[in-house]
Amino acid sequence: MIEILLKNKEIIKVSSTNEILPEQMDFYAIQFIDYTDQQINWAGENFGINCSLMKRYEDIEISSHFLVKNNQTAFHISIPYYCSKEENKLVESPIFFIMSDSGLFFFSNSSIDRFFNLKYTYKLNELHEISDMIEILMFQLEFISDYYADITESEAKKIKDLANSILLKNESSKKITDQITTYSFNSLLLKESLIETIRVFNLYKKNIQDQDSHIKERIESELDDLAVISDYIQFNFERLDNLRGNIKNKIDLEQNYIFKVLTVITLCVSLPALIAGIYGMNFKNIPGLDTIYGYPITVMIMVVPAILPYIYFKKKKWL
Repeated sequence: MIEILLKNKEIIKVSSTNEILPEQMDFYAIQFIDYTDQQINWAGENFGINCSLMKRYEDIEISSHFLVKNNQTAFHISIPYYCSKEENKLVESPIFFIMSDSGLFFFSNSSIDRFFNLKYTYKLNELHEISDMIEILMFQLEFISDYYADITESEAKKIKDLANSILLKNESSKKITDQITTYSFNSLLLKESLIETIRVFNLYKKNIQDQDSHIKERIESELDDLAVISDYIQFNFERLDNLRGNIKNKIDLEQNYIFKVLTVITLCVSLPALIAGIYGMNFKNIPGLDTIYGYPITVMIMVVPAILPYIYFKKKKWL
């Protein structure tokens, strides 16, 4: 799918580059969704843009995330989002921005595009009212900053609900442990993506010309927001660590209680068993049983050692 925002603010949607008419080549922005190599080559041949960054974006070099070359600026950001199959789990997807004299070029996939259209329809509709290429790019960058705030707040709310279940309702199970693991992974993914985004924003700010100081100020404002979001993500990490420690302490306490009960049971059973063993081994002449109250006395001798350890540990508040 290809979406084109023409300079008359009309939006054209086509399925392939062959459907793009010559009069539709004059645009503010064009977005390739589930792009192919053919579409990348078409954009490079018709508009002279350098798409080499898209082929090595997984490298660790700075040039794999930000590239200024031949009157164009290109950068890549990995955006985390909730996959449709599992609402609690985050996945990430690369998005590419290329700004040249010919216009803005965006490359993404249908999954993240569908997610944004579903969650931020009202916000994306504002994009259609913008009639300046730089403003369109700034709208996208500011939207990314706001999106990080939203998704971090969403994760924080889920972690808070989980904390309520663990700390107030005293719930602990494998399901809750799995939830903590999932939220920890989500926070890790958010942190990595945010660090990458901050680095790209800083690189873009350094390449802004002096005459565009107002753009640089807006980028600095977004960087300040992202720094606050980074602190919030770190707070989520700390809260998850506390919850994990709380569950571990509960498990340790439950195990200790089980060991205490087993120890008391062992003591309560061992002494009567010893007495029963002494009596049971003397088959020829069992002491005390030939008297009138011999049998009840023998039973009492076995019961008392069973009760005494229980009373002792109960008073010691061991149970």
